[in-house]
Amino acid sequence: MPPKFEDHEREAAQADLEKRMRQGKVSVGAAVREIRQRFVGITLEDYARLCGLSKTTLMNIERDDPRVLLESVKKAVEPLGYQLSLVPTEDL
Repeated sequence: MPPKFEDHEREAAQADLEKRMRQGKVSVGAAVREIRQRFVGITLEDYARLCGLSKTTLMNIERDDPRVLLESVKKAVEPLGYQLSLVPTEDL
C-alpha cells in the first residue's frame, strides 16, 4: 500500500520526480520503480502481470538492463501515465 499523501504532498513529490527525470538525475528504470512503489504501491509481480510482462523483464527494466526491448519499457511506463519519447537536450 502506498504511503498516504495529502494532495499537495503527492503533487510536490511527483513534480520533484519529474524534475529529476528531466534533469537526467533518475533513470527510466529507477523512475518506474519509484512510481510503482511510492505512488501506486503495487508489488513487482502484480505490476508485471498488469503490464503483460514477466517479473524478470520488469526487474530488468527497473535495473536499467540495456538488453531490455524498448517495447517492454513502453509496456511498463504506459499504465503509470507516461510514454516514451525523444526529447532534444539543451546542449544542442
